[in-house]
Amino acid sequence: MDVAGQRKTRLDRADWLEAAIQSLAEGGISEVSIEKLAAGLGVTRGSFYHHFRDRADLLREMLGYWTQKWTLDIREDIRALGLDPRNTLLALIRAVRHRRGAQYDVVFRAWALHDPTARDVVEQVDETRLAYIRTLFEDMGFGPLDVENRARLCLYYEMAEPTMFAAQATELEDRLIVERHRLLTTDNPADSQPSQQDEEKR
Repeated sequence: MDVAGQRKTRLDRADWLEAAIQSLAEGGISEVSIEKLAAGLGVTRGSFYHHFRDRADLLREMLGYWTQKWTLDIREDIRALGLDPRNTLLALIRAVRHRRGAQYDVVFRAWALHDPTARDVVEQVDETRLAYIRTLFEDMGFGPLDVENRARLCLYYEMAEPTMFAAQATELEDRLIVERHRLLTTDNPADSQPSQQDEEKR
């Protein structure tokens, strides 16, 4: 019997976590309750306790799930491609965008404003992301200040842009990604060209 098209009847841990994160996105941390999640998933509260000890356990697991799916998994998948640093960065930028790596950043950061545990996790995630991007610029041969500046610019843009601007057509978005990558990985053209003052001295 073909069950491919049948509705999933047994929920796993990831189902609860995805539902909890969606509730967080829609109404903030106060909306993440066992009762509301069970009702939304169409199951009893008892199903919840097959996967989590209590709400506090769920909240901890949400933070871990967010870290794993939208930071660590993306990083490891890109590392596995075995590309040179420049192309690794381009693949990373594309993966963040196509896999919606910044989708829930805003709501997790809002949660972190009022919860020390969430704040610690968000800070760790930021440092993990930044550290990886730093290594790519270091491997491209940039100096320390350039590495830090370019890594931060890259991270700021990729994580904040989806929340600030309307979605673009796929073709335009890819052109913007390619151009942004070029700007980030190319030495400042002004550094390789004589300034007007230099020309006047000649």
